[in-house]
Parts: sequence; structure tokens; C-alpha cells
Amino acid sequence: MNPDFQRAATLAAETLIKYRIDSAPVSPLHILKKIPNVLVVSYEELSHEMGMDRKCVMDTFGEKNQDAFTSINMVNGKSQYLVTYNQKLSVNLAQRGLARELGHILLQHDGTKPEKVRNDEARCFAHHILVPRAMIHNIKATGIRLTTEVLGNLTGCYDLCLTCMRRQPPVHIDPELNRQVRDLFMPYIMNFFEFQKYARHKDGSALADFGNYLEGYEE
Repeated sequence: MNPDFQRAATLAAETLIKYRIDSAPVSPLHILKKIPNVLVVSYEELSHEMGMDRKCVMDTFGEKNQDAFTSINMVNGKSQYLVTYNQKLSVNLAQRGLARELGHILLQHDGTKPEKVRNDEARCFAHHILVPRAMIHNIKATGIRLTTEVLGNLTGCYDLCLTCMRRQPPVHIDPELNRQVRDLFMPYIMNFFEFQKYARHKDGSALADFGNYLEGYEE
């Protein structure tokens, strides 16, 4: 079974539109807290509720994902999600972990797919919601040179996040979805560059080659 990257990327765009996300950094925590069947707590809060040492809680429940994890319970035939995250991480790392878990929930991963497939789809969702391709095209349309520093400052997504982004597989997102996302973020981007256009950035590493991340993009 292969990951459905197109579904994951499309769902990321639909989520941005549904929750009217129009600025960055995109906050997966903000979105998670709006979903009725999801409860979000920190490792600290969970350890307090369970009467367990925080490290013990992380070792027990977050063995594979120290940034965040999700547990599922069935209540009256409906899925109830508990998302726990590491509030002591940097904002960048916390965002990535929570975006991945948000992807698992919205993609309705229930264990019927292989673990690697679920993780690949959730990571694809995370990258597309944190750094939408329509946003990248908005930035390029301003005429400002797109560097790692600029994209990082604008989206809050740095280093490993950007590296992984460029490795995302080709997908096709409906042009109308791209247009709606582009329209949502355009005022934010223009305001950002209004303050930044005269700044001199020391980072000269252009993101000219986005790899597969921009393949299949259609206006």
C-alpha cells in the first residue's frame, strides 16, 4: 500500500480554508483545539493528571514521538482523540509535531494502514499546512528573493522542516483550492515584505530548487 500524498496535501489546503488561516506561523494547536472530539494537553499536564513523573509519561506514551503523540478511544461508537505534546520544545519543533498529529486525525488514521504509510501521509500533511505551496508562489510574486532566511522568518519553518519540504513528492491540488489559499495569505505576505523589503539579509542560500514540492502545482 502506497501513501496517498495527494489526499494529504489536498486536505491540508482544505483545512487552511475551513479554519480561515491567513497568517503564519500556522498554529496546528489552534486548529486542534477547535475540533470537537479532540482534547489537547501537554506532557506536563498529563503527568500531573496521572500522578506520574513527566519523563515516565514521555517514555511510556511518547516513545517514538517525543514531540507529540495521539491516542484514540472509542466512545459510543465515535473516535475521541487525546493529543499530548512537548511544550518544552522550540516553537518550530512543536509545530511540526502537532501538525503531524493533526494530519493523523483529519486523515482518520485508525491503524488499518501500515504504520509507515500513515506516518508518510501525516508528514506530507504537516509540511503542506505549515508551508503551503500557494504561499511560496505568493512570495515569489512579490519579486523578493526567496531565501531560507526569508521563508523561515515568514513561516516559522526552519532547517529540517524546509529540507523535508523540498523532498515532498509530486501532488496535484485543485487550482481553486490553491487560489483560495493564495488569497488568504496574500495580505499577510504583502504586509510582511512591506517591513522587510529594505532589510539586507545575510543568508544567500536561495531556495530556487524546491525539488518535487512544487511539481504539479497549477494556478
